[in-house]
Order: sequence, then structure tokens, then C-alpha cells
Amino acid sequence: MHFLKKNIGYLAMFLAVIGFGSGPPFVKLALEEFQIVDLLAVRFAIAFLLMLTFALIMRVDLSIRKIGLTPFLMGLLNPFLVTLAFHVGLMLTSPINGVAIISTMPIMQPFVAKIFLDEKIEIKVLIGAFITIIGTYILLSSQTIIGQGNYIGDFIIFAGMTLASINEVIGRKKMQTNVNQLGVNTYQYFTGFILSFLILFIIWPNSTFGYSFHLEFTPSVIAAITLSFITFGSYLFYNYALRRVSVGRISLMYPLTGPIGALSAWLVIDAEITLKIFISLGIILVGTVIPYINKK
Repeated sequence: MHFLKKNIGYLAMFLAVIGFGSGPPFVKLALEEFQIVDLLAVRFAIAFLLMLTFALIMRVDLSIRKIGLTPFLMGLLNPFLVTLAFHVGLMLTSPINGVAIISTMPIMQPFVAKIFLDEKIEIKVLIGAFITIIGTYILLSSQTIIGQGNYIGDFIIFAGMTLASINEVIGRKKMQTNVNQLGVNTYQYFTGFILSFLILFIIWPNSTFGYSFHLEFTPSVIAAITLSFITFGSYLFYNYALRRVSVGRISLMYPLTGPIGALSAWLVIDAEITLKIFISLGIILVGTVIPYINKK
């Protein structure tokens, strides 16, 4: 019991990583029937209602004066813009590429910290980045050759992960205050919910959102509902971990999204998993871990 209590933050981040890694194949499946904006709206609507219900049950003070405006910025960056980037990117590229790019996030962190916090970049970070780039290139190029990948889609997902990295720096500072985590989560989902529905009903009038159609439990509809629960759980566990685990330690767990995502892609959409994919994921894993060796 004491061990679990001591490591609860790491367990929460591990559960979040499972969600981040398993999500892209469900996105790929859902986008077979949903338009991008439709899927955003469904995901955030369900996730927001779940989070709001949970917060009300826990009697969380949801006054903006109490929580502040930072969660709105966090919601804009992640999950809204990050999720939008993933939806657009996964229309073009492979979900295995998507989870591989997620696993490179630890390499982005030192560079984001350099830009926003003026922190020094160590030589081992550059070495790790070089190795990670090699592994990522092997994976992305091999997927593109066999027609499963697309460099434009890969770049869009990479841009989304850059925003996620920026959000992590902001979120870490916010979650270290006395603000209630459930309140932050609720307003993050609320921001995604409002923005997606504004796009759906105002900015994107050509959307073919069909209420009766989406009540049919096709594989894509089931995938969309599953994604909503993944979104709800992942960010709930993620913000919990941000309060209790350092960014460096959190970053060490992101490389696990690669093998988790590969397994999920095989189970959900029957994606081909080759030895080359696992070798490249292994190279990425080594590259992302190097910067954190001997780090207290």
C-alpha cells in the first residue's frame, strides 16, 4: 500500500501513456466515417460531459475566479489544437507513425525549455536528438515507401506534439499551484468542446454531421465513443501526474507510446508490424532516454 501511494504519480502517467499510445488507431478507424470536425465535436462533447459530471460529484469549485484563465489556454493548446493536428495528420499518414512521433516528445522538451525558460541544452540532449532523428527517419521513410505513411501528415502531427510540449511546460507550472486538478481538466475539455462546436456549426457549414447516422453502432462510431473515454481518462491521469512527477520523469515514459501504439494498431486496424518497425522504435527509445541518464 505504501509503495502504491509513493508511486501513484508514475502509475497515473503510465495510464495516460497507454491512452496516448492506443488512441491513434481508433482515430484512423473513426475517420473512415466521420469528418475531422465531426469527430472533434463528438470526442470533446462526451469527454466534457464526463468530466463535468465527475467534477460536480466531487463538489469541485468551478468558478473561473478560483481556477484562473490558464486552463483555457491549456485547453486551446492541448487537447484542442493537438487533437486537431492528430486528426488531420492521421487522415494522411499511418497511426504507427503518429505514436512514433509522440514517443519523441522527450527530445522536444529541452528545446522548448531553452526557448521559453532559457535553459541550457546539454550535449547528451543533442546526441539523443540525433539518434532519435535516425530512428524516426527509418520508420517514417519505410512506412512511406510501402504506402502507409505521408511526410505532410507526419509533419502536421509533429507540429501538434510541439504544441503539446509547450502545454506541458505551462501545465507543470499551473499544476504546482493550489488549483484543483479536476477544475483544470473541466475547463480544458470545455474549451475543446466550445471550439469544436463553433467550427462544426458556424465556421464549417459543409459538415455532414448526421445525428441518426451516428446512432448506428458501426465500427467507426464505436471507435469515436472509445476515443472520448480515452480522451477523458488520459488527460485526467496526465494532469494528476503533472502535479506529482517532474517533467523529466514524465518524459521518460513517452517512448512507451511507440510499442503500445504499434500493438494497438495491430489489434484495432490490423496494421502490419514488421521487424523494421520495432528496430526503429527501439532506436527512438534509446535516443529519448539518453538525455535523462544520470539525471537526478
